[in-house]
Amino acid sequence: MATDAFQQGKLAFQNNVPKSGCEYPVGSTLRTEWMEGWTQGLNARPADHAHGEGHAEDGREAETRH
Repeated sequence: MATDAFQQGKLAFQNNVPKSGCEYPVGSTLRTEWMEGWTQGLNARPADHAHGEGHAEDGREAETRH
């Protein structure tokens, strides 16, 4: 397992863990780093991924709109 909180957040996103799955204390530097990693994972998705299935910003499955 990654020991760096940022990498943990990226891996969490890649493994469909919602933001609410972060176990670091609210207000801690580690939580901030984890959230930044999770968000980078979100932003690193291919642009066309947004039109398919995936994460919503809050970690729930996004709705597919056609």
